[in-house]
Amino acid sequence: MAAIIKACETHNIEAVLPTIVYTGTEYGDWGIPLRNIEFLKNALGQRCTIFEPIFLGNPELWAALSGKYAAVIAEEFDVYSPCLACHLYMHLCRVPLAKALDNTPIISGERDTHQGVIKLSQTPVGINASVEVLAYAGIELLLPIRHMEDNAEIKRLVGPGWEQGQRQLECVLSGNYAGLDTDVAYDDVAHRRYLDEFLIPSGKAIIDTWRTNTTVDYSQIVKGILKNIVGSRA
Repeated sequence: MAAIIKACETHNIEAVLPTIVYTGTEYGDWGIPLRNIEFLKNALGQRCTIFEPIFLGNPELWAALSGKYAAVIAEEFDVYSPCLACHLYMHLCRVPLAKALDNTPIISGERDTHQGVIKLSQTPVGINASVEVLAYAGIELLLPIRHMEDNAEIKRLVGPGWEQGQRQLECVLSGNYAGLDTDVAYDDVAHRRYLDEFLIPSGKAIIDTWRTNTTVDYSQIVKGILKNIVGSRA
C-alpha cells in the first residue's frame, strides 16, 4: 500500500490496476486484500484511479521455483528457503498481464531493509535479481520505497492505525529461515551464487518459453537449469 501511494506521488501515475497473487501458502481472512484496496481508493482520492483487482496465481510455477527441487537446491548451493524465489514468482505472475498492457510497469513494496529486520526474500541482491529478470521481459519494476529504512516514513504514507505486518494474509512458511531465537543467518556468497546461477537463469528461461510456447512445463525448465549446474561440477 505504501509503495503504491509513493509511486502515485512521485511518478505522476494516473491509474493503478491492483493484482493479488496467491502462492497456495496463505491463510487468514481473504477479505483483507480487498479491504486494503478500498483503503487505497480513499487514500488517493482523486489523484489516481484504482481499478477493481485481478487475482493471479500459478501453483506449478511456484512449485518449480520454490518447492519441488528444494533438496537439490539446498545441497548444491548450501542455502535454501521457499521465500528466496517467492517474490520473483509473484513478479513473474504479473508479467503476462503487464505485457498485455503495453509493458506497463509493476509496482512493488520491497525494501532493502525493514529498520534492521532481515527478510531473506528482500535482500538487496535478491531485489536486484527480480529487477534484472523483469527487465529481461521488458518490464520495469518500480520500487518507490526500496531505500526507506525507517518505518516512520512508511507510516507517514499509509497514515495512522496501520501497523507493519498487520492487515495482510499469513503464510504457513513464515519465519522458516529464522533460528530458534528469531535470528537470521545466511551465507552471502552462497546466496549470491544461488541467485546468479539458479534463480535469475530460471526466471529468464521461463520468460523465453512464454515468448514461443502456449503451454509451459515449469518443472522441466527448472530441472534443466539445475541439471546443467550439477553436471558442470561433476
